[in-house]
Amino acid sequence: MKIGQIAWTTARVLFGIFFIYSPIMVIVKFGGHHPPEALPAAAQFTQALDATGFMTPALIVALFIGGVAMLFDRTAPVGLILLGAPVFTIAGFHWFLTHNYVWGSIWPVWFALLAWRYRAVFARLIERRPPVPAPIP
Repeated sequence: MKIGQIAWTTARVLFGIFFIYSPIMVIVKFGGHHPPEALPAAAQFTQALDATGFMTPALIVALFIGGVAMLFDRTAPVGLILLGAPVFTIAGFHWFLTHNYVWGSIWPVWFALLAWRYRAVFARLIERRPPVPAPIP
């Protein structure tokens, strides 16, 4: 295995491990609720997500399944699709509510690098194909 391939595999697996660990931590340590936030705007946001009754469980499931998918090269594009919206939300949360710009920037940059790595897979989603001929009756 080449050094570049080892680096990409490491980046992919670490990304996946974080998104497996995070929902497990939320369930075990915080009882399925978001961790308490010190800043009022961030606390109101997380309380609103918890109050819906379905957003936190939906995030937990999406993060966990997306993280597991990132562990395998074959399913990593599916993991990126599942983690796209949560990564954007995490970034916005930290940029606009906690003002932790570094932590908020790590995730979309890491995500974008991995998405670039799998760009050939994603290109197939939007490629033009010739029309399928109608069956002859």
